[in-house]
Amino acid sequence: MRNARFGCTIFCILAAIWGCRAPAPYWNGTWKLNPSKSNYLGPVITISISADGEYRYDDGMVTNTFRCDGKYQPLGNNRTQACVKGSATTLDRTRMENGVKTNTYHWELSEDGKVFTSTAVELRPSGPIMMGQLVASRISGSNDFAGQWRDTSFLQWHSELMLKLDRQYLHIGYPTTGQYVDAPLDGADAPMYGRLAVPGITYAVRMTGQREFFFLAKLNGKALKQESLELNNNGKVITDCWWNPDKPNAKSRLVYERK
Repeated sequence: MRNARFGCTIFCILAAIWGCRAPAPYWNGTWKLNPSKSNYLGPVITISISADGEYRYDDGMVTNTFRCDGKYQPLGNNRTQACVKGSATTLDRTRMENGVKTNTYHWELSEDGKVFTSTAVELRPSGPIMMGQLVASRISGSNDFAGQWRDTSFLQWHSELMLKLDRQYLHIGYPTTGQYVDAPLDGADAPMYGRLAVPGITYAVRMTGQREFFFLAKLNGKALKQESLELNNNGKVITDCWWNPDKPNAKSRLVYERK
């Protein structure tokens, strides 16, 4: 009888410990963004044009430079790119890999110069596929594409959040763009997939409690941002906060509600 009681006690202790570590089931499902409760306006894009005609694009994650002279320039890994400026308000870049056209990027300004639209297309054997479209409003500058732009399409891309949690992985997906990451809960780096995923981006995830996750996003191995997902007590609201590791007090926030 004593051994039976001892075994029962041990079982209860282990069950209690496992219960504390087991992930809460309330995370699973699709969550809809509530913009009115969020404080994020969208990333700022900076475009500059040097005196000798070199364009520089920087959105805080991706930076690239190119010239619009119609000539194919090497990009590395057997890839080349050419840019042609069709008018004061349009330009087109075409990329090739091993001599085969793979992608096009069309830039266009609205008639008043206040809206910048960039459309990316993948050229597949079965036909062209639009990979994404960025729409941004002008913050500064008044001439050509040069200036700062606020990406207003970011909130649309993140209008829904899909989560699926088990004892080993957290699946994070954005249905609008098709981006997703299956992150192991042991903190190992996991790549993001999808047609709009930035190459070299990884996420490391740690569960800091039944109702909170901590993320570390890296770009090519370098820390890019820190992020947390927090589930409220009734399991109906998720708050997504992120910040630059060098600026922990400047946090952006998106609030999602159960769909």
